[in-house]
Amino acid sequence: MTICSLVVQTKPEYLETVIESLTSMNGVEIHAQNEYGKMVVSIDHPSREYCSKAMTDMTHIDGVMSISLVYEYQEDLEPDQDMPQSASKPSALVQPTLQQPRRSTKEGYTL
Repeated sequence: MTICSLVVQTKPEYLETVIESLTSMNGVEIHAQNEYGKMVVSIDHPSREYCSKAMTDMTHIDGVMSISLVYEYQEDLEPDQDMPQSASKPSALVQPTLQQPRRSTKEGYTL
């Protein structure tokens, strides 16, 4: 399962046409829009490749000026049968390294 959240910017005069095109795409939902042509859109589909292709297809819709990927979540719905249970968990915690504190100069820049 893959879920992507996007901001789609359209030319305001093409807003209705772009909305029709986006809502006709499988797994695409429009959550918000404004009169300036900005929309919050999500893609929810089992295939990550489909989501990537859908984003590319959106760039070819007349009136779309830009698409920005804001968030992507991917989860395998089927557990991997070949991977042992212990391999999916980290064997030890990684300890952070301590760094020397940064010094400020009199001009206000950090070294």
